[in-house]
Amino acid sequence: MLRRASLPGRPWQPGHRGVDLAAAAGQTVLAPVSGVVVAGGGIAGRGVLSIRSSSGWRATLEPVDSTVRVGDRVERGQPVGTVQAEASSAHCAPTSCLHWGVRTGSGTQTRYLDPLTLLRPRVVLLPVPGWGTRRDTGPAIR
Repeated sequence: MLRRASLPGRPWQPGHRGVDLAAAAGQTVLAPVSGVVVAGGGIAGRGVLSIRSSSGWRATLEPVDSTVRVGDRVERGQPVGTVQAEASSAHCAPTSCLHWGVRTGSGTQTRYLDPLTLLRPRVVLLPVPGWGTRRDTGPAIR
């Protein structure tokens, strides 16, 4: 990760509304969520792709050369495009990156979320050595 989210207190205030992930131009971009493509195309010379999840929040990825179209249903992990090559004056200069933002609501009800909070860590339970093999597992607690 090149840069973390710095979310504004209000939708119109300044801030960094997402995370910047290290990515090379031409690298495959995967859908971070299952949903419907609701926006795709250029904004200020950058390819932008937005996917609305069934719960209503919207994931936006940029700069992306999209391989999907508005109205397409996509599944989490599905390739949806490639990282667009950018000029040196771009968002993550002098390197390239993929910006991933998440928001819910619209207008004055817009709320931005840190995308990293949506990643569910995989929980793995490991056996505790000796647990359950004897009744006497150690000194009594008084």
